[in-house]
Amino acid sequence: MALTSIEAIAEKLQEERKNRLEEILISSGSQAIVKNDYGITIVDEKNVASSLVFKELNKDKYDEEEIKKAIDIEVKELKPSIPTPNLDLVPRPIYDKEVALNEDLRIKLADVTAKYSASLNEIKRLQTEVTKVNIEKLSISQKDDLISNQLETVSDSLATFTEQIQVAVQKSVEESILRTSLQSQNTGYKVQIEALIKQIDSLNSIIEGLQAQLGAVQQQQAITQGTAAQAMAAGADVVNEVAIVKLQEKADPNSPPIFGKINAKGGNKWINGKTLSITNNDKGQISIAIDVNYPSGRKWFRLSESSFTMEPGASKDIQLNIDESSVSGADSRKKTFGWSRSTDYKGGELKVSVTKSDKSTKSKSYEMKLTKNHPDSY
Repeated sequence: MALTSIEAIAEKLQEERKNRLEEILISSGSQAIVKNDYGITIVDEKNVASSLVFKELNKDKYDEEEIKKAIDIEVKELKPSIPTPNLDLVPRPIYDKEVALNEDLRIKLADVTAKYSASLNEIKRLQTEVTKVNIEKLSISQKDDLISNQLETVSDSLATFTEQIQVAVQKSVEESILRTSLQSQNTGYKVQIEALIKQIDSLNSIIEGLQAQLGAVQQQQAITQGTAAQAMAAGADVVNEVAIVKLQEKADPNSPPIFGKINAKGGNKWINGKTLSITNNDKGQISIAIDVNYPSGRKWFRLSESSFTMEPGASKDIQLNIDESSVSGADSRKKTFGWSRSTDYKGGELKVSVTKSDKSTKSKSYEMKLTKNHPDSY
């Protein structure tokens, strides 16, 4: 039965496979066995050598030269003269035709094999591309998942920020309202503060005035106390807190502070109060007025000065001069026989008025007494 072209090609390929297998076995032996990275023998149809696992891998090795030495291998007796067989049994035209056909098939097989190899390479390339595309797809999918997660995170953050912005806007509105209210209150407070500042200024002015008055009062108190101390030490009087008034001399403390005697026969003398000494202890000018209320209208002494002003720290002595003519007709007087008895003229007063720079006036009065003595009792 004649074989088809495909069957013939397959048979030819099988025969060629066997021949290659024999060649590999002869040249490589068991080293041609295919193993993977783990040392496991594998069988692959694409690798002819992998089928060696099913063949006997041992081959006896004989040294033909040594064997020839051991035996006689040349046949002489039974070797006939046999002619060389003529193996060219197929007619040459048919043989040449088959050879040409076989060559054509071989070329086609080589072309098919090349195409098959190219197809395998293309498949591998495409598989590589597919793997690469799958990897890229996986990477893109992972990136897509990452972007999706990031987008979700951003969406959550955006929602959070939106909520925060809404809260901030609400707070801003509330703060704006509160700020407006506070500004209004601040304006009112400013008006109140300005009014209070004016009141404070007014109070400060009052305080300054009071402090000035207090200073003046304290100064005046110091002057008053000092004046009182000086007057006490000198045995004098203080008039209107600043003037020291003293009557000198004072020989009889039991008699009135102004006490004079006139001799009926002529002559006079002061017992108390010959001189009125006045000192101004104030920081300002003072005015002095001296008024005398004489007893029975008898002006028995005259003042050297009765009205004047005194500068701060000034002192002045006013002399009291006895006027004998004022009582010339009064007892004691000369009679036909001798002199009438001695007579005291009491009553009346001398008033010293002191007016300070603040127009305040105070006075001090002193009693007076005049005795007109009998010449024998003078």
